[in-house]
Amino acid sequence: MTAGALRRRAVTLMTGAVLTALACTAGPAAGAASQGPHATPAGGIRPPPVDCRRTPCVALTFDDGPTGYTPTVVRALERQHAVATFFLIGPHALQRRADVLREYRDGDAIGDHTVTHPRLTLLPPARIHHELGTAAGQTASVTGHRPTICRPPFGAWNAKVRKAAAGAGLSVVMWNVDPRDWKHHDPRFIERRVLAGVRPGAVVLLHDRYATTPPAVPYLLRALKARGYALVTVPQLFATSGGMRPGVVYHHGP
Repeated sequence: MTAGALRRRAVTLMTGAVLTALACTAGPAAGAASQGPHATPAGGIRPPPVDCRRTPCVALTFDDGPTGYTPTVVRALERQHAVATFFLIGPHALQRRADVLREYRDGDAIGDHTVTHPRLTLLPPARIHHELGTAAGQTASVTGHRPTICRPPFGAWNAKVRKAAAGAGLSVVMWNVDPRDWKHHDPRFIERRVLAGVRPGAVVLLHDRYATTPPAVPYLLRALKARGYALVTVPQLFATSGGMRPGVVYHHGP
């Protein structure tokens, strides 16, 4: 083989090696892109934006987590390509960081549910500020983002709570459907109560701290979708109707 032929063969081999390396490098990125724009690292799928003024929407919300039951709820949401809103107790968020990150990466909304779960209306203003502000900071230390919504424990709010929430940049989220899963530890009862109460714009109160609530979630997701509802987070519920303002109390969406 001549010297020129040897040089041409070397160039060909080098070019092939470079192209192979580039293909290997591009492979995962191409695979990720093929999952679509709403794919998330945890395996859940962020649903596309919904205009809840035109589409009937329901926001499922879960209080008091994360707990050992939270992953079951999150898996059910992921399988149905649905999202929800989780109101976290600050120290729980620090103890179960992986669960919080999974919720956040799936597109679920993360809200503030205080540090010690007190009845805020019975506390002085400085303590209310501490409960909300500290919990928000604890959650932010996990997700990198401070919550913009809160739920006062026991649904107890007054002018002091609203003022403290406004100062912390938090909207106050209540609910208008309550199956009382904290009292009725029966998945079928929870399902019936939720489905009997939902209307477009409903905010449903649930808890991921009781063993009997997660088994109701897969059925609720399927049943609500079968009725034509879009499952959204609380911020998504209000996104196309003016958004949410700190210190304002919201019971249901449009």
